[in-house]
Amino acid sequence: MIRSYECIDNPERPIKNNEILTNPKLMADYSKDGIYISLPVVPIIPLCLGVSFENGRTAYPIYEKISDINLDMDYSKDEYKAMLKALEILGVDKTVIEIRGPISVLDNLLGATKVMKAMRKDRDTLKKIYDKLREIYIEYIKKLLDKGVKVFSFTESILDPKLLGPREVANYVDDFLISFLKDIEKLSYEYKFTLHLCPKSSLVLVDLAKASFVPLGFKNQKRYIDILFENPYVFMGDRCINLSDKEFNKVNKLVLKED
Repeated sequence: MIRSYECIDNPERPIKNNEILTNPKLMADYSKDGIYISLPVVPIIPLCLGVSFENGRTAYPIYEKISDINLDMDYSKDEYKAMLKALEILGVDKTVIEIRGPISVLDNLLGATKVMKAMRKDRDTLKKIYDKLREIYIEYIKKLLDKGVKVFSFTESILDPKLLGPREVANYVDDFLISFLKDIEKLSYEYKFTLHLCPKSSLVLVDLAKASFVPLGFKNQKRYIDILFENPYVFMGDRCINLSDKEFNKVNKLVLKED
C-alpha cells in the first residue's frame, strides 16, 4: 500500500513588488524571510521554458496538447540571472535551491487536467517528456553545483495516491523518479551535496520497495536545516523541509535499492 503524506503548511508569500523577480538584492532580502533561506522566488525551470507567471505565482499554460510541448531552456531570462546573483549575496552554505517536479512543471506548461489525462491515456508520450525534463533537471542542477550549491529541495506536491491513484503514482516512479535519482546519484560521485525529497516522493519510494530509510543519530539535537547542510547525505526526505527550524536527534537518510 502506498501511503499519502499530509504536507506541513507553509503558504507561499505574495510577491507584491515585481522588482523582486529581477533585482538580486530585493530577491535576496525576500528569500531570507521564510522558515529557511531558499531560491528561486519564482519557478525557474517553467519560466525558462516559456511560462509567464502573474506576480511570480499564477502560471499561464502555453500549450494546448501534450504533443505540442517544446522543452528548450532559455537561460538568458532576467529572473535566472538575478537568481544567480542573489545566490552570491545569500551564500551557498545556507541557501536551499528549490525545484518542482515534472508533473508540476507540466501543470504550468499545459494545465493539470490535461497532464492527468496524459498520465492515463498517453503514457508513452509522457515518458518521452519525462526523459527530456530529466536531462533539463540534471543540466540545471549541475550548473548550480558548479556555483557551489550544497542543498536542493525537490518537491512534487501532486504526488498522492488519493489524487492520482496508486497505478499512476507507480508509473511516475518507474517512468521518471528512479531514473532521475540514479542520475543524481552519479552526480554525487563528482560533487558533495544533498537532495532533499518531499516525503510525498520518499514514502512512495519506500512503499514500492525502491528505497529504504537508514537512521542517523546525533548526540545533541540539531535543527533539521543544519543537518541537511552539515553533511552531504545525497538523499534525505523522511520529513518535510518545512520542519527546517525544528530540532531532532534522529532522522533518516534515503538509500536507493540495487536493481
